Amino acid sequence: MSEILIANAAGTVTGTHTVAAATAPVRGLLPAARANWMWLVFAGALGAAIAYLETFDNDEVNKSIKEWGDAARLLGGDQFGAALEQVPPSDTEWDFDDRDAFDLFLRKLGAEINSLAEAFNANKDTLTSARDAFNDAVNALVDALIPILIAVIASVALQAFPPTAPIAEAIGVAGMVASAAILALVFGDISAVFSAVMAGFQGNDRFAFVSDSRPGWAATGQDPDIKDIKIDWVQDSKFYQ
Repeated sequence: MSEILIANAAGTVTGTHTVAAATAPVRGLLPAARANWMWLVFAGALGAAIAYLETFDNDEVNKSIKEWGDAARLLGGDQFGAALEQVPPSDTEWDFDDRDAFDLFLRKLGAEINSLAEAFNANKDTLTSARDAFNDAVNALVDALIPILIAVIASVALQAFPPTAPIAEAIGVAGMVASAAILALVFGDISAVFSAVMAGFQGNDRFAFVSDSRPGWAATGQDPDIKDIKIDWVQDSKFYQ
C-alpha cells in the first residue's frame, strides 16, 4: 500500500500516512449510501473517483524526493564540491600564466555545480510540496464527504414511507450535487498542484548557466559559457599529468 513516511529532523521514521487509509471511511460508507435510490449510480462513480485518487503512489514520490535530495548533497559541497576544491595545486607548484585561466575555469565550474545542486534541491522541495498538497486535498475531501454520506444513509429509512420518500429523494439529490461540487474542487486543486510541479521543473533553467549566483564574470541572465574558455597551456600535456 502506498504510504508517506513521516520522519523527524534526524531522518528517523516516526509514522506513516497512506492515501488508502485516509479514504477508507468514505469507501466504507458508500455501500450503505447506495441504498438511497438517488445514489444507485452516483455511489459507483464516487467510488471510482476515490479509487483513482488512491493510485497516487506516495512510495515513488518519496523515492524521488530522496533521490533529488541525495543528488544535491552529493553534487554540492558535501562530496563533489569538496573534492573539486582539492583539485588546484598550490601556487608554488604551479605559477605559470595559464594558472589564472585554469582557476577561472574552476570557479565557473564550481558555480555551475552549485547551481545544479540548487536546482536539485528545488525539485525536491517542489515534489515535497506537491505530495503534501495532494494529501491535504484528499483529507479535505474525506472530511467533507463523510457528513454528506451519513446524511444520505440516514435518509434511507425515509424511503419506506410515501409521505417522507420525497424528503429522502431530496436529501439524496442534494448530497449528489454537493459531492460532485466537492470532487470538482478537489480535482481542480490537484490539477493545479501538478501543473505547478511541471512549471517548477521546466523553470530549472534559472539555476543552470543563467543564475544570478555568478558574480564577477557574468551578468544576471547571461551565459558565462564555461565550455568555451580557452587556456593557453605553458607546458606540454605531460607536465600536468
